Amino acid sequence: MKAIRKTAAVGGPAGTELADCEIPSPGIGEVLIRVGAAAICGTDKHIYHWDESVRNSIDIPRTYGHEFCGFVETSGEGVAGDLLPGDYVSAEMHVVCGVCSPCRTGNGHICTRTKILGLHGDGAFAEYVVVPASNVIKLDSRYVPLEVGAFLDALGNAVHSTQVVDLAGKSVAITGFGPIGAMAAAIAAHSGAALIVVTDVAEHALESARHWAEKGDIRNFHAFNARRMSGDDIRSAVKDITGDGVDVLLEMSGAPSAINLGLDIVGMGGFVSLLGLPADRSLTIENYTRNLIFKGVTVQGIIGRRMYSTWQRMLALLRSGLDVSWVVQAEHNLADFHEAIGVFDRHEALKVVLYPEGKDAALRRLQDGAIAHPVESD
Repeated sequence: MKAIRKTAAVGGPAGTELADCEIPSPGIGEVLIRVGAAAICGTDKHIYHWDESVRNSIDIPRTYGHEFCGFVETSGEGVAGDLLPGDYVSAEMHVVCGVCSPCRTGNGHICTRTKILGLHGDGAFAEYVVVPASNVIKLDSRYVPLEVGAFLDALGNAVHSTQVVDLAGKSVAITGFGPIGAMAAAIAAHSGAALIVVTDVAEHALESARHWAEKGDIRNFHAFNARRMSGDDIRSAVKDITGDGVDVLLEMSGAPSAINLGLDIVGMGGFVSLLGLPADRSLTIENYTRNLIFKGVTVQGIIGRRMYSTWQRMLALLRSGLDVSWVVQAEHNLADFHEAIGVFDRHEALKVVLYPEGKDAALRRLQDGAIAHPVESD
């Protein structure tokens, strides 16, 4: 099979190649999945550039990719019979131990022994991938098109960030309109948020946000360029709009300036959901007393997806009409990986989707699977 492999401890094209590999065999309790579509993530970019943040986590050679959907090919021993060849599926690519304290208290998403396929094990930028059957999620093509199934891992992060607080009727600020920030905005609108504020430092991102809001008739929407406007000016503008500050802050960028801006514009008793990762291990919180303690805010750190309530909530949102297909702004074949990751790297597309055997072939498999294993009608 063909696979995108990290083959050398250097950044750029010299360290990554489209390689010929043997098709992996599923072991006990595992499933072999033919990859239909896969999406590029920020972690893949770090691997490609061989950034310091991933060097100690990956053994070379390694197949990239942890966002994907595909079709069950075959199963190893001990797999229940509800996963049939041709079934349309995705998978949680965080493989947890099941026995540590977090796992046994319903918090497997913070398992102390988490193994991430595509980082610690071979991933899905390939024609086939093997995953534990317990991690496989069946999909319904009526509500999850191929291009959306390709990035459910990332959408799950956005759902996790937003499902920890009720957004209905709330004013919501999203700092960082990258891929997950864009998905979070879509979820906020779909969930009935009364007002949405977006901040970013890139005008291209803000233009994408404005275009989304206009196309979706999101009327109470405001976008601010945090590079061109001072933090004080943005805070004043937000307070003019809201009266006090936003009810909910969804921090997606990880930039210290954005984190502090978000804490500045969240209102009294507000809720803060933190997903973005700073480049450095430490950051300075400005006006800690005023913006955290005296406001009485609730702060929630977000990592991964809750297993598996986030997946259930995500699929329910898609079933109810949540539209995130618009975040896919570029599509490529696996052989075009270097070009595709360049598009993602230059922020020319929110999400870039790869089709290992071509999009047309994947769509035919999707149709064939729907005919062979029809979903029960509503």
